[in-house]
Amino acid sequence: MSTEVPTLEAFLAAPVEQVRAVAPTTLVWMVEGTRRSAALAGVDLRTEAYARWTLDRMNECVRVLFHHGVRHVFTPYLTPSHFKELTPHYRERLIDWTGLVVTEPESAELYVKNGWRVRLVGGASMPALRPHAERAVALMPRGEHTLWCSLVDEPGAPWNELLEAVARSGARTREEAIRALYGEDIPPATLMIGFGKPMVTPELVPPLIIGKMDCYWTQRPGYRLTERELRTVIYDHVYVRRTWRQDKTGRAEAAVRFRRFWEEGPTLGLGMHLGPFWYPLPFQVPHGG
Repeated sequence: MSTEVPTLEAFLAAPVEQVRAVAPTTLVWMVEGTRRSAALAGVDLRTEAYARWTLDRMNECVRVLFHHGVRHVFTPYLTPSHFKELTPHYRERLIDWTGLVVTEPESAELYVKNGWRVRLVGGASMPALRPHAERAVALMPRGEHTLWCSLVDEPGAPWNELLEAVARSGARTREEAIRALYGEDIPPATLMIGFGKPMVTPELVPPLIIGKMDCYWTQRPGYRLTERELRTVIYDHVYVRRTWRQDKTGRAEAAVRFRRFWEEGPTLGLGMHLGPFWYPLPFQVPHGG
């Protein structure tokens, strides 16, 4: 691949092999708002149709990620907030809905056919999850691409599982701890695509997996990730954010040309209420130098 930086338009239209050459090996994918997404699509949230519709959307996004070269995708499938809900019949069905990823024939067949794997992480603290986790390993023992679904029912559970794995294995390095917890070598994540409020917690991002991670937050709820969106994020991650220079001679002085941008710039992360939800405040880019 040429060392010349391509334009975004050229990268969006490039052969997939060119994208795979620079795509991150490990990516964190924080998806929320699945019920919001289903409601927008007219899906009845009270039925199994919601779970199956969501699973289909998830698998389509996973296909996009794996097709473009990502090998390990970590996603927080269930978090403590899910288990605290009082929505009728919701909490009781969480584990069964999670199991659909390996018990739904079409979903399991998709992964096996493509040489992908699903791993359900969190069974140590949730006995009801273990049969589904074990079934995933039996159905998909090997694969070039893996979807790691973490399920956390209590705050602090990720640390507990990590410390137990370290104590059990005697791990002395990060790499050894990763092998002890996940059963294999996994490079740290260098890219994260999240949703909604800019926020990172151990329940959302596994502590061992965090690398020097560029983070992006979309405001489109649920499993919505197109090829164009992913390529745009990868382009920014690989080319636009790489601004560090070993020789910084004259670099700071270059900011004077864009004085208003730096002196009147916005604060990312401020938001407003959009009905019962948080939404980022829009902002305008300062004009002039």
